[in-house]
Amino acid sequence: MFTLHESGEEVIFYTDCNMTEARFTIHPYKSENNAGVMLELIYSLDDCLCVKIGDETPLYCPKGSLAINTRNYNDTLLVLYQYPDRDSEISGFSSLQQTVRIYGIEGDWLYVKAIDDQNIECYGWIPPEMQCFTPWTSCP
Repeated sequence: MFTLHESGEEVIFYTDCNMTEARFTIHPYKSENNAGVMLELIYSLDDCLCVKIGDETPLYCPKGSLAINTRNYNDTLLVLYQYPDRDSEISGFSSLQQTVRIYGIEGDWLYVKAIDDQNIECYGWIPPEMQCFTPWTSCP
């Protein structure tokens, strides 16, 4: 995953999930179209995501401040599920390849906000094979 800076905003990382003590701030790479920093998502809790950046101690950031790209290439449909299980109800579809904000994690599934084919925001779980973690290029 990577930090998302669509409008050039910074992402603040905290030492606790209550987000009371800021540890550091990541600013976008303006020369790279506001690209962010790649990191590892460990778990989600309440209003925050717990991450690791390199060998650093785990840090916390607000849900929705991290993102991934979708892997629905070559007219493949992105399916968003209500739960992190392919047998659960479907909450949305999208044929748009897009960058989606992350709001949760369970196992290797991610809970994201995407744009469906009617151009409406929808939330749902996407499986690992539909996740591309690099902000600069598509995944194989």
